[in-house]
Amino acid sequence: MKKGYSVVEILVVVGVFAVIGVIATQAISLSLRSTKKGDSIVLVKQELNFVSENIERLLQTANAIDVPGCIDASVATPSVGFMGAGGNRGDVACLDMTAGFYVVNNDKRVASSSAASISYTKRMTSSGINITNCSFTCTNQSNQNYIEFLISASAKGVDAAEGAAVTTSRKILVRSNYKK
Repeated sequence: MKKGYSVVEILVVVGVFAVIGVIATQAISLSLRSTKKGDSIVLVKQELNFVSENIERLLQTANAIDVPGCIDASVATPSVGFMGAGGNRGDVACLDMTAGFYVVNNDKRVASSSAASISYTKRMTSSGINITNCSFTCTNQSNQNYIEFLISASAKGVDAAEGAAVTTSRKILVRSNYKK
């Protein structure tokens, strides 16, 4: 009787280990993709919360608010103007979301401006996120004026399977003069 393994037995063992290796690799890949997706969602949520809080603070402390093109709740506009506590003009806008509205290298972002001339030099969102939707809408309920804004974004550099879109919206009671 010969001692040792036949070629068929060795090939079966190698095949079993190959299948186990493929399954393990797929499990690790799925785990890494889930981690990257979770990280990108957290990053985008944090950034959108920061932007939302800043916009809310700017509008709640404004002496006057100007919502261009805001006739009724069905009309959304890419910007909101306001008069700050010191009498300085300010604006918040969704840039590069509509054709011809401060288009710069297809760089969709939320930015603010303060001063007599509108320049939108203060970027409110980083270049690491991709803004997919952004708008401001005015409403009036029970003689109370509100500005509602909606921002949707996803992380840049992350494919669709790894990065999910995040949407935030806020409805702000306007406690100042309100001009349509």
